[in-house]
Amino acid sequence: MIRSHYIAAGAMLLERRKMEVITNNIVNVETSGYKRDNLISQSFDDVMIKRIHDNNIIRPYNIINQKRNVGPLDFGVHVDYIDTDYSQGYLETTELPTDIALIGDVYYKLQTPAGLRYSRAGALTVNVEGYLCNPEGYYVQGQNGNIYTGGLNFSIDELGNINVEGEYVDTFDLVSFPDQNALRKQGHNLYQDPENTAQPATNYQVRQYTLEGSNVEIAREMVDMMMVYRVYETNQRILTMIDDTVGKAVNDIARLR
Repeated sequence: MIRSHYIAAGAMLLERRKMEVITNNIVNVETSGYKRDNLISQSFDDVMIKRIHDNNIIRPYNIINQKRNVGPLDFGVHVDYIDTDYSQGYLETTELPTDIALIGDVYYKLQTPAGLRYSRAGALTVNVEGYLCNPEGYYVQGQNGNIYTGGLNFSIDELGNINVEGEYVDTFDLVSFPDQNALRKQGHNLYQDPENTAQPATNYQVRQYTLEGSNVEIAREMVDMMMVYRVYETNQRILTMIDDTVGKAVNDIARLR
């Protein structure tokens, strides 16, 4: 009985965690370059329950061997990992020269206080010193270091080459990863490469005056949210039923008269 409490409660905790992931996706539906997350769950390994010291089992040898399989027991489900969908988001044309979109599985580099980070969020800015930065103020990296444009009068071609008033100044230092699932989200649309697998990018295209939107599909997230709510509600009812059954066993069946 008590184990049933844990199984139902564990399922409720899992669904709450799923709801947090779905809510985060919905909140970022308008965030440039955001990649949706999906929580993957898994059942605990089944264990085999055995009856030991059963007098109905006729085995004249060692009593330790006197056991019979009762059947498997499952301890419920748990969070396995969070999977990120790295598919391309929709492209939207803008009027800002600092807006860029990366087409292909590539990322640009950012110099942060914690070291190099990677991003696809294309809503960039030019700071007061004339350097290209992301909204948090981290410097976008070119092949020559921090990218200096001096203002908004610059152009970017499809290869990421940057020209200021017709003169070449730098090229975006773009990278790709053999396995994007090895990346770790750091917040603010930043990714960390803990395994240092970044390699020079190939087969990509850079578009200026364009932003890559989120790849979140709001209708899909709403359907998933309703499913999570129903599963949570079902486990809540099961937990209440188990609690009522235990209460009757304690207060009614076991009552001394």
